[in-house]
Amino acid sequence: MNRLKELRLERGLTLKYMQLGTGINFTTLSKYENNIQQPKLETWELLADYFDVDPEYLVGWSDVKRKELISGTAKNVQQKSD
Repeated sequence: MNRLKELRLERGLTLKYMQLGTGINFTTLSKYENNIQQPKLETWELLADYFDVDPEYLVGWSDVKRKELISGTAKNVQQKSD
């Protein structure tokens, strides 16, 4: 399962609800989740903002969900999953 779908299911969201929050058509979101179509860079960033995670995490390049900038340096933020 890709991280986009994983995050959506963790939060109990439907594709229709995500459409309302992102402005991305639910069929397009479904294609992203099923690896039929890949988002553009700006879309990855929009989706990362929507889920409050780093784009690198969403794409699968990193296992760190979120980094915070502290005095110009990035600090990894560990998030507990229940």
